[in-house]
Amino acid sequence: MKKLLPILFVLIITSCSPPPEVPSYQLVERDGVYYEVNSQTGFTGTSISYYENGQLKEKITYTNGELDGSIESYFENGQLQLKGNYKNGEVDGLNKSYYENGQLEITKTYKNGKEDGLNERYFKNGQLLFKGTYKEGELDGFNEVYFENGQLTFKGSYKDGVHVDGPYNLYYENGQLELKGNYNNGEFNGTYESYYENGQLKSKGNMIGGKYNGLWDFVIPDDEMNKFRIQEIHHENGFTETKYCYQKDEIVDMSFCD
Repeated sequence: MKKLLPILFVLIITSCSPPPEVPSYQLVERDGVYYEVNSQTGFTGTSISYYENGQLKEKITYTNGELDGSIESYFENGQLQLKGNYKNGEVDGLNKSYYENGQLEITKTYKNGKEDGLNERYFKNGQLLFKGTYKEGELDGFNEVYFENGQLTFKGSYKDGVHVDGPYNLYYENGQLELKGNYNNGEFNGTYESYYENGQLKSKGNMIGGKYNGLWDFVIPDDEMNKFRIQEIHHENGFTETKYCYQKDEIVDMSFCD
């Protein structure tokens, strides 16, 4: 019995010891599986790599040769660059990345390797750039996009990656309306209007299946009026109003729009 005690002690210590930590250059990838050099068994443990200045660069966890567990990477100044998680070789759970100044850049939630849940992105100054929800890798739910000054540029809802039927508006950084339309079955349908940043009307007409259709009005700066025109009305403010007649995105004779 006394002879068995040292053996049992060794087995207990071995079973409780943490997975090995090895330099990343000691791992090789074969057919999507990671092995230690000269090993035929998928690596289980953590790989680490460093910058020339000795700063930790990357730390990755594996199980049986697959990415499985936490992953961390750092900038050369020591600032955390990315922190995430893998499961069975695929991105899973909450993942975050950062700017070199320490500001959060992106936060995403994954499931089975696909974006699934809340997704947020930020400018370097901390201002929200994007906020939306995903389901199985596709936009699904609310969606908001902002300029760096905090001004909303777009707000809408999606289902299976397609904009939900209804109004579709875009805005300039100064808050001025840029585009106003209506979405139906993933395409613009109905009245469509666009504007210059100063509020001047840019174009107005009708869309069918995402194509120009019927009579359209365009207000174009005079210095750009070097294109073919069917009918035009000059304005004193340096713009020219031009009318076109369309059928399925093709310009046709004005008689078709009478």
